[in-house]
Amino acid sequence: MKINKGFIAQLFVAILISLSFIGLGNWQLNRAHDVQLVNLVTPDLPQIPLEDVAEAATNLEASAINRIVTVSGKYAQTFLAPKQEIKRDGQTSLLNLEVRLLVLEGRRGILVVRGISESKEQEISGELKIIGRLYPRQTSDSARAVNGELSRIDPGLIAGAQNLSLFDGYIIATSEISDAGQEIAASRIPAPQLKSKVAGNYWQHISYVFIWWLMALITLLGPFYNSIKERQTTEESQLGGKVEL
Repeated sequence: MKINKGFIAQLFVAILISLSFIGLGNWQLNRAHDVQLVNLVTPDLPQIPLEDVAEAATNLEASAINRIVTVSGKYAQTFLAPKQEIKRDGQTSLLNLEVRLLVLEGRRGILVVRGISESKEQEISGELKIIGRLYPRQTSDSARAVNGELSRIDPGLIAGAQNLSLFDGYIIATSEISDAGQEIAASRIPAPQLKSKVAGNYWQHISYVFIWWLMALITLLGPFYNSIKERQTTEESQLGGKVEL
């Protein structure tokens, strides 16, 4: 095969385009890997005091999200978080949740989701030990709030309440224990681990990997195919000229 400047230029361009296709294929391969990771069930770490993974008046660290935490304090204020999307038994429902402000020592506070709001507010007094999962603050409103309601579960909405320094995020309580050691009943809601959302499914991303890499191979073979076709055309022209003679 005769190598000329035109062939080298075509090959150089083809290599650049092929590298782009290979990169897109690798990106889809990484996405497929991410889908697998998202679907993995991660065992919960042991319970840990809230103060060991978070500080009041500071943003919540990524390592603190999803941790099962314990914290003690007294409830000071009750809010309603209307029309919250809650998934139970594979079905998603819009529920009104009871959210209370738990006051800790040192004039600190954190929002605690006790569960589904009841028609009559339950009176809870005294020191409590709360066990639950720690979540980041919500960023989207679920409803239009009126007095005593939260449009989203976000401590920023009650900033300055009772002159407290608030923890970022909130806790969904799985257990409330009084200072006498009694479990306090409530209509609890699930407290699942938050998972990152990755668009598509595993085999969809794998199919794109095959397509991008196939396009890279075809593009890389293009200059060789063109060179072969040009050589065949030249040979046919030469043979045609000899026959006429």
